[in-house]
Amino acid sequence: MDVLRSVWDHIVRAFKYPEPYNWGFPVFYGALGFSFAFLLLKLLFSGAFPFSSTSLIGCAVIVLMIILFAFVVPAVFIAEQGGLYITGRYTGIGALILSFLSGAPLYLLKASFHNISLAFWLKSGGSIVFPAVFYHMDDVTGQTLLLEILIDTIVPAFGFSLFFLGVIWQGFSENNKRWAFVIIPVLIALFSFNLIDIIAILVIGWWLCIVRNHTENIYGPILSLIGARLTGILIGSIVGELDLTAIRVFSDIPNTIYFSSIPALVVAIILLAFFKKTLGEFHFAYSADIYGDERQPEVKDGGRAGGIFSGVNITLVLGILICAALWILLFKGIRI
Repeated sequence: MDVLRSVWDHIVRAFKYPEPYNWGFPVFYGALGFSFAFLLLKLLFSGAFPFSSTSLIGCAVIVLMIILFAFVVPAVFIAEQGGLYITGRYTGIGALILSFLSGAPLYLLKASFHNISLAFWLKSGGSIVFPAVFYHMDDVTGQTLLLEILIDTIVPAFGFSLFFLGVIWQGFSENNKRWAFVIIPVLIALFSFNLIDIIAILVIGWWLCIVRNHTENIYGPILSLIGARLTGILIGSIVGELDLTAIRVFSDIPNTIYFSSIPALVVAIILLAFFKKTLGEFHFAYSADIYGDERQPEVKDGGRAGGIFSGVNITLVLGILICAALWILLFKGIRI
């Protein structure tokens, strides 16, 4: 009986707010929220709405529900429970402007990896696996473009940054922060449910961690993603992403994508190296060491975090299993 009681107590403690805080704790609640949103949307799109899930309006409903239940609600709940400073602190307009401008090479990188990955995937015999959330439109007007930017960039950027670069970021102490640059991009890719862009998402996640570290707030990454979207609008006709809804086999992909994607990828790497260096200099200029701003440990990033391995617990494992089940459903073609 003592052994069973000890096991039960351990399980109960695993689902309570951890002290010290760890990075693996939010994963379970994010996956649980995503599952709840999936089941609720599955019910709503079974006949309650007069539009499809792949229309712009349908996609807007899906994005809002998923971001709310999978990222915003868990982030706010966990932050309130532990008093976490998940939005960060203001470190100057210069860093935010640089973050926004870094969206240009970020778009080039995303578009290039998207096109190249799609070409290699189809050439190797794979078939199109649509992401969990997407929409298709033939005609774009000013109003629909604003709605597109809202649902495919602004809302996801805010939700992802709040959850991954706010709550999960605070689970890494300053001594273990280097692990955040590995684990957070992997978690972002895990929750993206987007196979074709998985490589691009990993690199984007890594870059967002850099921006989060140098700006010390989540607004830098948000602005970086918005800058990438606006860059796509401006130069999409020169370096654009292949439309998954218009591609079926490898022969559908024009050979010209290599002449735009490969040079764009080289330019993106050079520009990201420049922005990384410049953001680092801004971060140094605004650091607490320069101004003598001795923040309390709980105010600093990861001030309440435990060790890196304390994040590997039962909640993390269950969260990954839930995400794995959703990935399997995606591969089987079971959609919202």
